[in-house]
Amino acid sequence: MKSILVAVVVTILVSGCATSAGNMAMREQSADSISAQIDEGKTTKSEVLHALGSPSKVTYNENSVEQWTYSYARATPKAINFVPIVSMFARGADVHKKQLLILFDDAGRVKKYTFTDSVDEVKGGLIG
Repeated sequence: MKSILVAVVVTILVSGCATSAGNMAMREQSADSISAQIDEGKTTKSEVLHALGSPSKVTYNENSVEQWTYSYARATPKAINFVPIVSMFARGADVHKKQLLILFDDAGRVKKYTFTDSVDEVKGGLIG
């Protein structure tokens, strides 16, 4: 019973230590919500700005096509990070990443877009 209580306390502590970075409008987005907001050939830059805010990055590819990138990441440390001594040898975090890349045509309408949603694991420490 004591080990269950310890596990619950550690879980609560760890969940409060998550770190987020990037465009916060992307936090709640999914492939379905993006496809409901963006219609290739119809949605304009101003409509994208209204729905998602400013992009994380604006670039132009080799064909001078404007590209907007929206990025969001949330890292949640693993429980082992909070174990004294052990965390020197092994630590890590689960990183949930979302990225939306939008290409615009010359008229300022969405030409094409891609959305990715992934979870990666980051390891560190002497044996990580």
